[in-house]
Amino acid sequence: MLIAVAKETTPHETRVALIPKHIADFTKADITVQVEKNAGQCAGFCDEDYRQAGAKICKNATETYQQADIILKICSPEEKELKNFAPHQTLICNMQYDNLQKKVQLFSKARINLFALDLIPRISRAQSMDILSSQNNLDGYMAVIIGAANCHSAFPLMITAAGSLPPLKVLIMGLGVAGLQAVATARRLGAQVYVYDNRVETEEQAQSLGATFIKNISNDFLSSIQLLITSAQPKGKLAPKLLTPEQLKALSPCCIIIDLAAAGGGNISKEYLSPNIKLIQDSYLVRRIPRSASILYSENIFNFCKLLIKNNQLSPDFQDEIICKTLICCHSKFCHPHLSGE
Repeated sequence: MLIAVAKETTPHETRVALIPKHIADFTKADITVQVEKNAGQCAGFCDEDYRQAGAKICKNATETYQQADIILKICSPEEKELKNFAPHQTLICNMQYDNLQKKVQLFSKARINLFALDLIPRISRAQSMDILSSQNNLDGYMAVIIGAANCHSAFPLMITAAGSLPPLKVLIMGLGVAGLQAVATARRLGAQVYVYDNRVETEEQAQSLGATFIKNISNDFLSSIQLLITSAQPKGKLAPKLLTPEQLKALSPCCIIIDLAAAGGGNISKEYLSPNIKLIQDSYLVRRIPRSASILYSENIFNFCKLLIKNNQLSPDFQDEIICKTLICCHSKFCHPHLSGE
């Protein structure tokens, strides 16, 4: 069994699919791992770290993929990268936000077997493989850290001899994994946190983290918000616009907005914002902390590989819910129920 890990070619991608710790785990199981030169450099893992863990360092992607049974990546490869693949190799990566219909046709034509980790079902048995949870968690954390670095005011209540400073008011819209982590991080920094989500069941989650759940967003309320974080991104759909043009115009000129749904079109219509408002639209803030992100992603993908590999052979159980829901194409056939080759 040979596993390959190539350097990511997607612009601004800093993560690596597998860290040295898991290379060592694979080699202990008599599985060979090839890693492209400098694949982990941006994430703080040097080639020597991989060598010591038992990996072979290859000079380029072509050499890395050669003879590989399984190829591990963060982002799905572009069409120009497919020349490095051989028929019947198995690719495991993240297809989120990609044009699935177009790309799976390319992969199927190249006879590549594809598993998309962002389609991992939300069941307890799959939690250790859930890349969306692990990466979105860090996105939510980074949204607050970047917001704090750009805000004009400090987060916590401060009482000093020179006077008192009130806590920063933060509004978080969308209480998924990223939103929940943003709430927890902002609260730890001492901010006064408000949460809005159209799912009433999230009210208890917000309150458990010390945030105030709001059901109606008035213009007066918006004018007091100094940091706004949005993270509403339904899977496979365009991101909804969360505020009307009138509401956006009500925001204070000193408000900082972090829009985590940028890849899906964004939750904020920037044309209605005051020119003084700073808007940061980025669905990949996790790339700014690549070491932490790679550690979690590597754990996810390693656990998924353990499900695929039996007795040192690629042997997926196609009756397994996790396998069948992540398999996109296999032996030139389209396997996912929501995709076709047409």
